[in-house]
Amino acid sequence: MRTLEIAVVAMDAVVLLLTVFRLPPRWWQAASKASSMRRWLRAEPVLLAVLLLPLLAHLVIARHRFVMIPAYAVTVALACVLLTRWFRRARRTADAPRRRRPVLRVLGRVTAMMAGALALAVSSAAGFLLPVFKLPTPTGPYAVGYTEEHLTDSSRQEWTTPDEDDLREVEFSIWYPTEATTQGRPLALDRRLAKSAALSASDLTGSSRARGALENLFDYFRLIDTHAVRGGEVVQVPGGFPVIFYSPGAGSGRFDNTSLMVDLASQGYVVVAVDHPYTSGAPVSLSSGRQVDRGPRDPSATEANWLDRASRSVSTNSADLSFILDHLTALNADPGNPFHHRFNLDSVGAMGFSLGGASAEQALADDPRFDAGINVDGTHFGTVRDTGVPTPSLNILSTDHVADISKARKGEQDQDEGSIEDARFQEQFHDRSTGPTWAATIEDTNHFSHDLFSFVVPALNGNTVQPQTEETIRALVSDFFNHTLRGQEPRLLGHDSAVPRKVHFLPDPARPDVQ
Repeated sequence: MRTLEIAVVAMDAVVLLLTVFRLPPRWWQAASKASSMRRWLRAEPVLLAVLLLPLLAHLVIARHRFVMIPAYAVTVALACVLLTRWFRRARRTADAPRRRRPVLRVLGRVTAMMAGALALAVSSAAGFLLPVFKLPTPTGPYAVGYTEEHLTDSSRQEWTTPDEDDLREVEFSIWYPTEATTQGRPLALDRRLAKSAALSASDLTGSSRARGALENLFDYFRLIDTHAVRGGEVVQVPGGFPVIFYSPGAGSGRFDNTSLMVDLASQGYVVVAVDHPYTSGAPVSLSSGRQVDRGPRDPSATEANWLDRASRSVSTNSADLSFILDHLTALNADPGNPFHHRFNLDSVGAMGFSLGGASAEQALADDPRFDAGINVDGTHFGTVRDTGVPTPSLNILSTDHVADISKARKGEQDQDEGSIEDARFQEQFHDRSTGPTWAATIEDTNHFSHDLFSFVVPALNGNTVQPQTEETIRALVSDFFNHTLRGQEPRLLGHDSAVPRKVHFLPDPARPDVQ
């Protein structure tokens, strides 16, 4: 919890205790009678000030959060009670009779105390479990600018909808290097990230009905600075900057790895993050005005059907990346465009998380303009599972993923068809790739350690060292692309290290159980 949130809860608790047990008249009485300012030294106005000042400071300086609503409700209720008492005391005559119902009064006070304490406990627990986190500072020499675009591909029909007139549409963000002196509006985490994070969280809880409430819980993303600005002129360097595409996983969105995108842009890359309609968790606005995302999982889908659909989605997403690369090529050649001669299209990489990692690999196989790629903890769907890729590729696997593949290969326990296929695809991909391949793990990681979801709920997913994990992923990714796109000598690639978390490169990427 933030400092002013703690102040609000603490003052609520103190005033709740004093108000419910009616302590103020006893300890305030002597001072009130002795002062010439008796009217203003009453307990009620002083307690109102103590109650409301932290709330006002919190709302103005730190801004509101959904998780604080129970605490806000306690503040409002206490303020009403104190105001009512204040005006009643002012109007009450000295000999006015008072109603005596001791049993009801005690029950009412106990109920009020329990309700208030429960509300404050809910806000405190939610504030602890969902902290307003800070993203790591970018490591490169450039400031980072941001823009986004929407495109329709008139040459491709949208196969996921029954309407034959639907064309394939994509939305994408561009993070790019800009001058440190650039003036622009600071860019907070996008609100659409709350939607994709809510979808991921609802998948973990197994309840799609909770998605709306989770979106509200994540409303505080708007308070988190990304260390980028909206707009700003693109820095011009001889030959332009290398370009890296990012494809999110199923149910994830293009903002789920914002910290990594900003860091790469600060190091002199143009980063293009894509939302793929009907697989991305973030809403994609179509030209018709509709917004679509992946939607809830189909409980009737079989393992085989899901694998077929995933492979088809990977091929579609790969085509999305090539389509956007065509668009960037046109922008680069247009003298009137701000991105004119800003891209080095002879050095293009692709990376992705989960299903997006497979999409990035598929782009390497489908389009020779892509020179290198990274699959972050994804299964090798698509045709690449049979053909491999002709370019350098890095596979960053969670330790949980490696353990599952190893168990499936060894037959140590009952495995579902997906785990068995995953192990087979891993072996085929690395054995059949003609380009150099590496596979690495970061100690004590799970699937969601590789995006911002671990920042959101570190206490729930067990990854309480996410800043160090993020720093390690940044170092691995930049070292790989510096080597493959810029020709620099690798510092980490292929060598076990600690940057700062321990990174282990698998001796045989095709067989993670072989050490």
